Amino acid sequence: MAIHLRPLTAEDGEAAAAIFFDAVHRGAADVYSAAQRRAWAGAAPSPARWRRRFADVSGVAAEVDGVMAGFMTLDAAGHIDLAFVRSDLSGRGVGRAIYDRIEARARAEGIARLTTEASKKAKPFFARLGWQVDAEQTVVKEGIRLTNFRMSKPLVSE
Repeated sequence: MAIHLRPLTAEDGEAAAAIFFDAVHRGAADVYSAAQRRAWAGAAPSPARWRRRFADVSGVAAEVDGVMAGFMTLDAAGHIDLAFVRSDLSGRGVGRAIYDRIEARARAEGIARLTTEASKKAKPFFARLGWQVDAEQTVVKEGIRLTNFRMSKPLVSE
């Protein structure tokens, strides 16, 4: 399977909305309840909201067979806010390819430490890549409690 990486753009908002919805509702079904997934991602994809969200975003998108397969964002402080892969491609190297590009970019930009708030589903992925759990936390969305993990990875010796 050939994975093509490219910069994430504002035009990716609609495809990202579908990937996010799929990754949460299908991909995370084994670790979050239906009510939790609905509170997190809604009852239907929201392309308009994601187009607005992607108006000023920086990150990497992956394409497989010309179709967006996943994406990850990185801000100037080294925070990865969004990291999602289509559920049918989970475990096939898409996330790892995107992440490797993100980490290389962070190192090139002199970012000393990466941070994220990883879901229960994403936590093992980041842990395999050398990340540590800094704290387990509970967030409340639409009155529903969800557990996630503040995680970090130093890129330079501190």
